[in-house]
Amino acid sequence: MKKIIIATTIVISALAGAAQAGVSNLEYLQAARCRGLASSEGLGKLDTASIDAFLKQEGSAREAPVRVSAGNKISSAQKEGDKAEGAKKDKLLAERSGSCSAFLNSAATGAAVNTSN
Repeated sequence: MKKIIIATTIVISALAGAAQAGVSNLEYLQAARCRGLASSEGLGKLDTASIDAFLKQEGSAREAPVRVSAGNKISSAQKEGDKAEGAKKDKLLAERSGSCSAFLNSAATGAAVNTSN
């Protein structure tokens, strides 16, 4: 009986690890922020279909609190972009074209994102 419990635990751990193999939760949340910036009217809305598909695919393996946090990040980044003016707007545009470009470009190809240097 003890061997069955140990084997079951190992299998469950392996499946959980495989489900998270795409990107980390942190990277997933960063992609969610980028999605919000990409959909901001104030920053100039971009096509979000590919990043939406990416987030949907990656989100299916996430726990509920991570998915809720991603939704909050999307909303707050979009609102932040819509209200931004001057230097703040420039900063958000730089973020979108800089650190977000990896997510926006890889989402279009469906590739996994590795943001570590």
